[in-house]
Amino acid sequence: MKYKYVFFDFDGTLADTEEANFVIYQKLAEKYNLKNITIDELGHIKKMSAKELIEYVELKKRYLPFILKRGKKLLTQDIKNVSICKTDIFNVIKQLKDMGIKTAVLTTNSKTNVKIFLKEHNADVFDFISSSSMFGKESKMRRIMKKEKIKNSEVLYVGDEIRDIHAANRAYVDIASVAWGYNTVESIKKNKPNYLIYEPEELIEICKN
Repeated sequence: MKYKYVFFDFDGTLADTEEANFVIYQKLAEKYNLKNITIDELGHIKKMSAKELIEYVELKKRYLPFILKRGKKLLTQDIKNVSICKTDIFNVIKQLKDMGIKTAVLTTNSKTNVKIFLKEHNADVFDFISSSSMFGKESKMRRIMKKEKIKNSEVLYVGDEIRDIHAANRAYVDIASVAWGYNTVESIKKNKPNYLIYEPEELIEICKN
C-alpha cells in the first residue's frame, strides 16, 4: 500500500460550504471594512491563492484571526444545512479504511463544525479530526507525523485549494487536489499537485499503486 494515512481538508473537499461562507463574508465585510464582493467576481476570485485573496479584499492581517473565529461561529448556525461535495466520498473513505489506511480531517475550520456536519450525514469514518490556523497545516501535519511515527512518503493530503498544495509541499507529503472545490482546475494545475482528481473513487487507485 503506497499510503498509510490520508488527510482530508474539510471546506470544499468534503463539505460544500461555498455558499454559506459567501453569505458569512458579506456579514463580516462591513464590520471589518473589507471590499465588497459580488457573485460575478467569484469566477475571478477562485483563481487566487489565499494570500492573494487577503490582499484583494484589503484585509488587514491583524484582523485575520478574529475574522476566522467569527466566521466559524457563524457557520455553526448553518452547518447542518451544508451539503456533501460529492455524495460518494464517505463510501470511498470507508473503502480506504477497509484497505487498512487511517483517515483524518485536517482543516482550518473548527472541530465543532466538522463534527456536526459528519453527524448530520452519518459519516463517522475518520480516525481523528485536527484543526489548524489558516496557514498552519504544514506544521500540524509535521506534528501528527511525528506523533504517529509515520514517514512523509506514507501520507497523502486531499484538498481543494492552492494553499493546500503549498502546505503539503512544505511538509514533504503528496497531495491529491480535487477538481470540485474552491480554486479552479486551471489555478490548481498551475501549482502542480501530485494528483488532480475529478471523482473521489480515484483515490482508491492512487492509494493502491
